[in-house]
Amino acid sequence: MSDPSDDGVVKHRPLPSVGIPLLRDEVRASRLRLAIGGGIVATLLVAGIVTALLMTPGLGGDDVAPSDPQTSIADHDPPPLSELDASVAEIVSPPEEPPEPEEVPLEQGEGTRVVRAFGQSPGFRPALVQAGCTGTEADALIAALDDVMDFRRCRPSHQMVIERDLDGHLSRFEYQASNTQIYEAHLDDEGTLVGSQVEVPIETVRVLRGGTVTASLGAALEAADLGRSLVGVFVETFEREVSFNTHTRAGDTFRIIVDEERVAGEFLRYGTVHALEVRGQRLGEHQAFWYESREGRGEFYDPTGRAVHGGWLRTPLRYDHISSPFDPRRMHPILRRIVPHNGVDYAAGTGTPVWAAADGTVSFIGPRGANGNLVSLRHANGFETHYAHLHRFASGLSRGDEVAQRRVIGFVGTTGRSTGPHLHFGLKRNGRFVDPQAELNGPGRMMGGGHLGRYRRLVRALQAEIAEIPVTASGGSADAPATEPEATEADGSGDSEALD
Repeated sequence: MSDPSDDGVVKHRPLPSVGIPLLRDEVRASRLRLAIGGGIVATLLVAGIVTALLMTPGLGGDDVAPSDPQTSIADHDPPPLSELDASVAEIVSPPEEPPEPEEVPLEQGEGTRVVRAFGQSPGFRPALVQAGCTGTEADALIAALDDVMDFRRCRPSHQMVIERDLDGHLSRFEYQASNTQIYEAHLDDEGTLVGSQVEVPIETVRVLRGGTVTASLGAALEAADLGRSLVGVFVETFEREVSFNTHTRAGDTFRIIVDEERVAGEFLRYGTVHALEVRGQRLGEHQAFWYESREGRGEFYDPTGRAVHGGWLRTPLRYDHISSPFDPRRMHPILRRIVPHNGVDYAAGTGTPVWAAADGTVSFIGPRGANGNLVSLRHANGFETHYAHLHRFASGLSRGDEVAQRRVIGFVGTTGRSTGPHLHFGLKRNGRFVDPQAELNGPGRMMGGGHLGRYRRLVRALQAEIAEIPVTASGGSADAPATEPEATEADGSGDSEALD
């Protein structure tokens, strides 16, 4: 499955993002904890000094014996320096120096290679110097790579490779941010360092797997040598027909045809999911097939050619639970009076990506009173959608932009009048708010006649492949309920002011 980006379209919904910066309240709380901690340390330090002074002979105090004139100053000398060094060493250890980079000879005596992690360096240039580059070499590398890579995205685990010729001159540099993000600088014919991004070949392997549920769908996928991230694809594809939380039973089976993307034989990520099937006592039998009506744009359809999601995303995010449904007569939890709740609140962790529920145009983006950070989209056939209380907006998104379904438009937050991180999702039809759950969960649209013939031929071929996929024997009773997919934990739940 494709990874999300602030301004890209994804085929299948990913897991929530992490590492979101602290909100203002969290920053204030962090500063308060730091101030209190500093005060406690200072108090303990002063108390220790006072105690030491009171315990020293000759400094006063009723319990201290009078000073003996025969006692020499030497009797009160501090312990030898070596003893002090040992005691201090137990408390304050000097920071470990980074290991010296090891030079490895290149093949056929062409020079040497040094490989070193970026580490905790404060910047790209200091990291180069620590890895053995001279200041002049570091400046030349920065100039060569300035338009190729973003130095602000360097991480401690990233790897740097420095190659030198037999005379010790820098001949090549490589920066490895990931298996597919590799940048290099090499000498051109004129002896100048030139930077570029390395094209990494990605191998696509078609994988056909099946299995039987004994404990959970996630565990069954793992037993079939698949990742648990594929649970979300099954749940989101068939959520209109079945509830995996209540319908799953031990003995249910699944089959899947999916592309695996690999680099040098190592798994990188999942690509397109071509076909899905689930069968079970309470699940029933369901199949779905991925079809692209035009390059880069596709969705799942049932065997007859009807879209499984009705042209809309059933939900515009991966959420934990619904904290407040659509309710024109709801008692507001903060205002304590009847205020129409013109949408659905989806509780989810701060930073969870939010997608456009359908193709549309950005009609509003920005802060809007009690709604906090708000994005509004205008869609075909008189529909509008509203996404409130966002932590932040997708990078580069502005009013008037055309957005495709499943494009990331923002990230869950708790801005505006809100009691916790969640998304308030509102839907208007011809200027009036309607219940998104009732409106978006209807039957999907039929595929256009121009594609139906090609789609049916594709389905026949995929169904033949699916039928040949073996499933493992059941390890439990068919009547025993199975624990179902782990939901994404939310940081809390909340409520929102109704949009008007």
